[in-house]
Amino acid sequence: MDQTGYVRAPDGAKIWYGTTGQGPAIVLCDGLACDGFIWPYLMDRLADRYRLIRWHYRGHGESDPPSNPDSYDIPEIAGDLRRILDHLDADAPVIAGHSMGVQVLLQFALDNPGVARGLITLCGSFGRPLDTLKDTDFAHRVLPYLERLVTMAPNTTQTLWQTVLPTRLTNLVATATETNPSMMGARDMLPYLEHVAKMDLKIFLKLVRNAAEHTTLDGLPDIDVPTLIVAGRGDTVTPLHRSEQMHDLMPNSELLVVDDATHVAPLEAPDEIGDAVEAFCERVFSDCRN
Repeated sequence: MDQTGYVRAPDGAKIWYGTTGQGPAIVLCDGLACDGFIWPYLMDRLADRYRLIRWHYRGHGESDPPSNPDSYDIPEIAGDLRRILDHLDADAPVIAGHSMGVQVLLQFALDNPGVARGLITLCGSFGRPLDTLKDTDFAHRVLPYLERLVTMAPNTTQTLWQTVLPTRLTNLVATATETNPSMMGARDMLPYLEHVAKMDLKIFLKLVRNAAEHTTLDGLPDIDVPTLIVAGRGDTVTPLHRSEQMHDLMPNSELLVVDDATHVAPLEAPDEIGDAVEAFCERVFSDCRN
């Protein structure tokens, strides 16, 4: 990173950011429990022409935990994004998000109309992702039990969380069930699993609960900035029909469907997605110069 630092929120929490490259700004918003594992290929493609801004949500990576995990939610995350942009004087950026990062950027666009030059959604939904996860209600049914277990035995559950998740076995399971192993290497998933294991389980579950209840569906027709929607045809975390619904409701959007790709399409199809993102950014920023 060319520059790293922290923005201090009104409650005193320090929020980490890092920038690299020069030119018009592109902001990268992670998914839940991520600290950048999805972006390496896209960053390699874009860093020589754009100023790339990465940042960590509270409780993730290098950022402080939220002062009150019970109230930490996606609108507050979107507020932290505004603080990052103001601190860095990042005017009219393109904002990209993966997975839960799509909920963050859509909330930001509704809360801050006219600020973003364009939006890029990658394998994410407008909200309520547990409703469509694997097309079952399993996650909805399990979540209350996990929340109760963390409340009753926080130390034990945190220890299990930290020792089980980063194992090679877990990586193999993740690769076999949600990623396409023919399109990516197992090493691409390890940074994600290692970061998840370091997270405070209570914060993780609170954000899962908030994401499960959060939606920007009603506001999608009001978001009229250029938007590139990228979906993996084999994504069972955010099924294709969710991206198609966003495309139908957002008046200035285009949809790219990547065959054979899953929820981690930017790692599985870096060239196809990189080409589309480069073309989109060139068009959006050229329009603003003309």
